[in-house]
Amino acid sequence: MTKMLEVLARLAMALAVTGTLSVGAHAQSDSVTIRAVMNGDLRSLDPLWTIAPQTRIHAYMVYDTLLGTDETMTVRPQMVDSWTVSADGLDYTFKLRPDLRFSDGAPVTSADVIASLKRWMVVDSAGQYIAQTLASLDAVDASTFSLKLKDVFPQLISSLGKPSAVPTFIFPARVVDGLPANKQLTDPTGSGPFIFKRDEWVAGSKVVYLKNPSYVPRAEPASGIAGGKRVHVDRVEWLNLTDPTTQVSALKTGEIDFIQFAPPDLIEDLRKTKGLVVRSIWPVGIQGHLRVNWTNPPFDNMGIRRALQNFVIQPDMIMAVMGNLTDGQVCGALMMCGSATGSEAGTELLLSKDPEAVRLKRGIEMMRAAGYKNEPIVVLDATDQVMQHNATLVLVEAMRKAGVNVDLQTVDWATVTSRRTVKGPGPNGWHILLTTGGQVSSSNPAFSILLPARCEKSFPGWPCDDRYEALRSAWLKETDPAKSRALAVDIQQRAMEITLAIPYGQYLLPAVWRDTLEGVVSMPEHVVFWNMRKRTASR
Repeated sequence: MTKMLEVLARLAMALAVTGTLSVGAHAQSDSVTIRAVMNGDLRSLDPLWTIAPQTRIHAYMVYDTLLGTDETMTVRPQMVDSWTVSADGLDYTFKLRPDLRFSDGAPVTSADVIASLKRWMVVDSAGQYIAQTLASLDAVDASTFSLKLKDVFPQLISSLGKPSAVPTFIFPARVVDGLPANKQLTDPTGSGPFIFKRDEWVAGSKVVYLKNPSYVPRAEPASGIAGGKRVHVDRVEWLNLTDPTTQVSALKTGEIDFIQFAPPDLIEDLRKTKGLVVRSIWPVGIQGHLRVNWTNPPFDNMGIRRALQNFVIQPDMIMAVMGNLTDGQVCGALMMCGSATGSEAGTELLLSKDPEAVRLKRGIEMMRAAGYKNEPIVVLDATDQVMQHNATLVLVEAMRKAGVNVDLQTVDWATVTSRRTVKGPGPNGWHILLTTGGQVSSSNPAFSILLPARCEKSFPGWPCDDRYEALRSAWLKETDPAKSRALAVDIQQRAMEITLAIPYGQYLLPAVWRDTLEGVVSMPEHVVFWNMRKRTASR
């Protein structure tokens, strides 16, 4: 079988489950369907149990948030109609807008909001800070609730309106009241613009959403996560096509309408193809983060962790991912270059201009001096994530050339998100994995789920450092801009000293879609399907 026949065979198998290649597909010919290839498979429905991007984008489909951040990064009311703040900045009163209903017909009440926020405060880093200073969270009536603080928290509204890593999605109280954050919810009832079709969900193949007929959008235009979430199609299908050539073939033939991340090595061809749009939904890019498992020796040793910075050669990684250095940026700032907090302090090893041979020799010598005894280092490689996979291969090659004993384990992203929860050594233990951080959450040490060093409460890798956390706490409470910027530098310096994580560059990964798709919202870190219209021959 030729390569092209193999590609077509895979395409047929992947799309057959949707009915697009079968006679039955024409039964829904009067409906408008968007078919999209997203960056990975949906494995969990609970955006508090996992921060996997697929799950968060799923949550934006079926849930709404209290507040929303628009495309200018301004926090706007969303489910909330209005709010007031006391003169001392301690008492907040929020009023929900009318006509909010869950997809089962039940009205959204203050009780639902309170149950959702209590669970959110356990998981989200900003929510955890709110919980520390929370005096009370009570219902005033069915549509009004009050939040009282013991101390002023200047970033409360920003925390409630941030688009990631864990937004304030509102669930029915009957679903989440008393549900531990470490236990997944299974009931997908939401109050968002779409309804999840659980009976059509085929793990590893297809996810289906229908327009929610009872959803009442806000009056203003859609902007970022905020504004009116108007749905102009009947159905959205996510198809799990992992082969880039198969994705592009399906897009060109019209079998699919949208690819979240255009395959980097095919971007130039896509740009030349009539009828396609190649564009970044958010023009800042995303950041790569290398996570080190502090609980699995030898990376419980700070010296061995720090030595890894020698092996992260960003220009090589950017070339491997993008095929050029134009669509990537060498950056050592854990809080992103170009942001108000984006310092590159402490990156002398990471951004060293020394020749590769010098860097690699220094890296292995530092590891051995700190106690490395040639133990195998387990590196998880998610082959279905182009950015992480290509960068991982560059990292592993550098480590092996230096003399590190690397155990490269090839998996898919869903397996990574499962295995990364495993602490310590063992058959499923790990030492290194590569992930990404969005431009909004990564730039804020309070909002980023990747940046805390709160031991067991930290993101997998479980960094643990009291001095670093004291700096983050001080930054959260600081209202003077100059002092805030100085604290951001100190946070970056300490993070690199302890190797909380290692940035491996910033990447501009455009999406691609057919030009029959209109109204794609400019969106930080996510893809949403409200506001989209699909032109068809009959319309």
